[in-house]
Amino acid sequence: DTRTPVAVAVAPIQGVDEPVVIEATGSFQPDETSDVAPAASGRVIATPVDVGQFVAQGAVLIRIQDVDARLRLDEARAAVERAEANLKLAESQNALAQATAQRNEKLLAGGPVPQTVADEARTQAETAGNSVSVARASLAQARAQLALADKAVADVVVSAPFAGYVSERRVAAGEFVQPSTSVLTLMRIDPLRLRLTIPAVQAGQIAIGQTVQARVDAFPDQVFEGKITALNPAIAAESRSFAVEARIANPGALLKPGMFAVASIQQGRTQRALLVPRRAVVEDVNTNSFRVFVIDQENRARLRVVQLAARQPQPDVTRLLGGVKEGERVATSRLGDLYDGAQTAVEPSR
Repeated sequence: DTRTPVAVAVAPIQGVDEPVVIEATGSFQPDETSDVAPAASGRVIATPVDVGQFVAQGAVLIRIQDVDARLRLDEARAAVERAEANLKLAESQNALAQATAQRNEKLLAGGPVPQTVADEARTQAETAGNSVSVARASLAQARAQLALADKAVADVVVSAPFAGYVSERRVAAGEFVQPSTSVLTLMRIDPLRLRLTIPAVQAGQIAIGQTVQARVDAFPDQVFEGKITALNPAIAAESRSFAVEARIANPGALLKPGMFAVASIQQGRTQRALLVPRRAVVEDVNTNSFRVFVIDQENRARLRVVQLAARQPQPDVTRLLGGVKEGERVATSRLGDLYDGAQTAVEPSR
């Protein structure tokens, strides 16, 4: 071959240990969602929160008019006071009746008191004892009614069942609501649930506790990390896939429910990856394949068809799955002038 050698720059094929990951896609969902409803009927008099607001657990979400509830509470308190007074009176009468009965029993033993008088005193003592039992029962009933009235007053305030963000408010002041009325939707979004779809063939490679790294288009330079917390035991017959759920920390509320995410599930092991400069790879559009020129020991170009990895995290480096060996040299310049068997002149490294 009398052709002039092609001067080319070369780069060694590098081998690195990279973590084995499974790629998946999915969407973020709230950790908890609650359609909050009141426990009592009434007219709304205040709505101190609005959409997008963060509220602490126990914070007031809605207030309902409480005039009727407070009137019933006052009545119940008065009933308890009457029942307590009646019990004291019954206990006093019972103490007197018991003492009279005991005295008459002693006198009956001595003879001066007729039997009928002693029997009458004993009957009065039994009646007084029963009156005490009835008074105690009435007091217990009055206290139960007071507790219900107290709860009715508390029920006019709709409180947050957990800390979270208000995503929807459905009522305004002046509207009449009932226990079946959903007045507000509350979401807890820290952490978030990331629901991923995994092909069934990879079911054996997914386990609870594996690390998940998620990326979203809204924050392309950030990685959000979490752990797999749940696996759906059923495979969807239509898609031959199953659902996996991960918890992702979201302290700054950057992530929003409904966001689409691309996730990498770490397998806890590494594999040897072959890296070459991206400029060394040529795409053949006719055969839909990728090629490189390996420069052998005699500085001849050897055309190799290579397989690219599905995941390419670095913009200037290409990961290869096969077609070349670690330590071989690939041409990185003048690829259009090369062909299989071409003689080259390797330029010195800069």
